[in-house]
Amino acid sequence: MNTRTLALCVIARDEERMLSGCLESVAGLVDEIVVVDTGSGDSTIEIALAHGARVLETRWTDDFSAARNAAIDVTLSDYILFLDADERLEPESQRAVREIVAAEPEDAPPTIYAPLILNVDAVGMSLGADHMPRLFRRQPDLRFAGRIHESLGRDLPGLRTVFEDRIRIVHLGYDPAYARNRGKNERNVRLLEQELAERPDDPTLIFYRAKEHYAAGEDAVAAEWFQRVIKLKPSLSFACSSYVFGVECLRSTGKAEDALKLGLEGAQINPDYGELWFALGMAALDCGRPVQAEGMFLQAMKVTQGFALTAFQDPDIRVWRAEVARGQALQLQSNDKGAIEAWLAARPKVPLGRNRVRVDLDLIEAYLRLGKQQEAWQLLEPMLDTATEDAVGPLLEFVELYLEYVGPEDAWRFFQDTAAVHANILRQLPLVACGVELAELLNDHERLFELLNIAVHLGTQVPAHYDLLARHLDARGQSSAAEAARRALHRLLAD
Repeated sequence: MNTRTLALCVIARDEERMLSGCLESVAGLVDEIVVVDTGSGDSTIEIALAHGARVLETRWTDDFSAARNAAIDVTLSDYILFLDADERLEPESQRAVREIVAAEPEDAPPTIYAPLILNVDAVGMSLGADHMPRLFRRQPDLRFAGRIHESLGRDLPGLRTVFEDRIRIVHLGYDPAYARNRGKNERNVRLLEQELAERPDDPTLIFYRAKEHYAAGEDAVAAEWFQRVIKLKPSLSFACSSYVFGVECLRSTGKAEDALKLGLEGAQINPDYGELWFALGMAALDCGRPVQAEGMFLQAMKVTQGFALTAFQDPDIRVWRAEVARGQALQLQSNDKGAIEAWLAARPKVPLGRNRVRVDLDLIEAYLRLGKQQEAWQLLEPMLDTATEDAVGPLLEFVELYLEYVGPEDAWRFFQDTAAVHANILRQLPLVACGVELAELLNDHERLFELLNIAVHLGTQVPAHYDLLARHLDARGQSSAAEAARRALHRLLAD
């Protein structure tokens, strides 16, 4: 019978918003919870106690390792699982944790298990993934070192690291808004500068310094730091990650050719790193090379192998992102049929939300170019209620098609029927303006008067709308309202 025990250790400060979710994610798994509180002014301690935790209150000394080692010192269990307050262990991972704790041989060398950390934003969209040390057997010489991005067991002879994709931890702390509100970037930069003053050529520290610039949106500076990491010839894991982020930063600053050159250099070092091939494909698209990009996206869809498994990962690349991007490359080659096939293959795997909307918009445009209005409408109509603003452009295209092929009467009928079923479209000024033009063309005075009022209410910047509304108001004997419309017109022209 296995009697090995497992503790959860958490370092926390003012984490009342996040802590409960963290502790609840290990319910039924751990035998002991230790929370090291470094000076909370909110209800963090009360929440920890309510979940049965032992709380160690200690002073924050700008040193994450000191806080983590303090947790180790008071832990009684055989094994320790570390989570941050903004992390959650996925329910399916509990079984893998139990198996590791139960099965590790008594004479095993010092071993750290590094689960896959899935970084997500506030709405659950992926921000990529990487491995971090989180699970290990408690022993006196296995300690953390470093003020920030601390390492476990540095310089310990025979230390072994196992990268465990079976254990998956969701990390919410990289959401830009959350990090900004917590002041994480400023704190991390301060601690990294202290570490760099002591170890100025440490590629790991330089990599994390680059990541802070990247997180802050300072891509031009971040690109320089990532390239500095590469020049120091770090471990393959940090090299691969630096190439990916370096390429992305160069792309975002308009240096697509430099991004392509840097990425190809990285691909020679590790040709089986799918994330880098995806970044290369995007750079090739930016450079106007869709044929080259298509081949790179096909490479990105292959399973990442070798040491690249320990580098930055984006599981969505192989699931759907590379296929969607391949469709874009095919579209730029004027191969709409191939693009549609790629997008339809990826679409069921694309999460609902902005990414699915973008794929649907691309499909609608491709269908319209091929003259397949029915297929395009089947995708567009649901968007008129769920993503109305995004649907404006395609709906205007449909109206233009009616005008061109079946005449203004049918175009006007289509517009009115659509508005009757999907009233949201009359909250979008471009669509209301389109309706005004059609109603005026067809001399539908009642409907024109209604749409002009809506356009003015929505703040139209078209002078003719105010003038036309004033004339309609005069015809209805509403002289004061007509005068108000003319004053609004004069203000608009004055501006």
